[in-house]
Amino acid sequence: MAATRIWSIKGRLDSVINYVTNPEKTDGSRYTDTELQALTDVIDYAEDGAKTHNKVYVSGINLSPNIARDQMVMTKLQFGKTDKILAYHGYQSFLPGEVTPDMAHEIGIKLAERLWGDRFQVLVTTHLDHEHIHNHFCLNSVSFVDGKKFRGGSKAYWIMRAESDKICAEYGLSVIENPGKGKSYAEWKAEQEGRPTIRGQIKDELDEIIKASYTYKDFCRILKQRGYEVKRDVKYVALKPAYSQRYIRLKSLGENYSEESIQRRIAMARNGIRTLDKPTPDYNTWLNKYEPTKLHGFKALYFHYLYLFGKIRKKETPQRISFYMREELIKFDRYQKQFHFLIDNDVETVEQLQTFKENAENKISGLTLKRSKLYSKPETKLEIEEINNELRELRRDVKTCNNIFEDAERIREHTNYVSRLEQEAKEQNKSKNRSYIIR
Repeated sequence: MAATRIWSIKGRLDSVINYVTNPEKTDGSRYTDTELQALTDVIDYAEDGAKTHNKVYVSGINLSPNIARDQMVMTKLQFGKTDKILAYHGYQSFLPGEVTPDMAHEIGIKLAERLWGDRFQVLVTTHLDHEHIHNHFCLNSVSFVDGKKFRGGSKAYWIMRAESDKICAEYGLSVIENPGKGKSYAEWKAEQEGRPTIRGQIKDELDEIIKASYTYKDFCRILKQRGYEVKRDVKYVALKPAYSQRYIRLKSLGENYSEESIQRRIAMARNGIRTLDKPTPDYNTWLNKYEPTKLHGFKALYFHYLYLFGKIRKKETPQRISFYMREELIKFDRYQKQFHFLIDNDVETVEQLQTFKENAENKISGLTLKRSKLYSKPETKLEIEEINNELRELRRDVKTCNNIFEDAERIREHTNYVSRLEQEAKEQNKSKNRSYIIR
């Protein structure tokens, strides 16, 4: 498990600029490291030999650690952006005893490369001076590729935390599940884009239960029937879905879902006062242009799975299936993108997917080598930017391939299980019909 944080470093660059552009005017007694202000401070702190085991755990992304400050300043001078935010200071801390120094540093480098490696200069250091090993990142605020400034704020934090959690999971480390009161970045982003989330699924189901309840006691009873655990002997009523490991306070879902609001809504429904229903998005309209009988392999698997999502949202499936698939619904956008990728690249088999991935990785290696030879030539800035754009697309393709390898087997298992549930539901309906005829 790793805790993360990132914040901006502000200050004046006057003395730093003088130091770099006119070193003969700056003697040692006048310009000490401390007087090089904010940028020097954060670099010196990050590189502290006592903390980094004599600088063994100091690495540079798109710069040399020994001249990190000078290279960052030169980038700022090149694009004329030497004011306001100088750099960003990032932090990644691990639980005591969970990682070795080598592993922590390796994770820190991966995090920096994935988040900022294609556009920014980053100094990565690992500190060993506390019981908890932790990484520091000094990120230049100006891109060496196009001179654009890094955008910090809450979005940068969410992206950093999400990627850190992903890498920790890859290394088998523990991951914090939505710590504190905040939402995960994935949930926040999904809400911004109007896609389903776990909390959104719960709210939709609560809306259904409220409509079906005559009293608040009915509401609690139906909740339990649908697999929820309800905690009422506390200050704030909380519930836990069957697929979750933690309770969620009703009031945290919004003002319409506090205990008092739910009681009021039930009373309004009982008295004939209706609220407008939210329109249900049609997940299947865009699928109509595909002919299922002409799809095979991965394409057919994803098509049928996405079609199932649409049936669930329209309430055309047995309740057991809706309940079983509730957590999967929030991944609709992920699966839809994977389906389009398979269609666009005509990929149906594992072998085809592996070949596509290997070809993309080979192109990445070639372009990365080509880019490294261009960095020393200022006139090649546009060419470097074109390579970066191409690398970004290729890395996205490789990531999609990895996601398909990871998701396809789970999708197949879910599809088979849902088929069994549908068959059981059909048999139960036949049994009920026969029983009715006999009577």
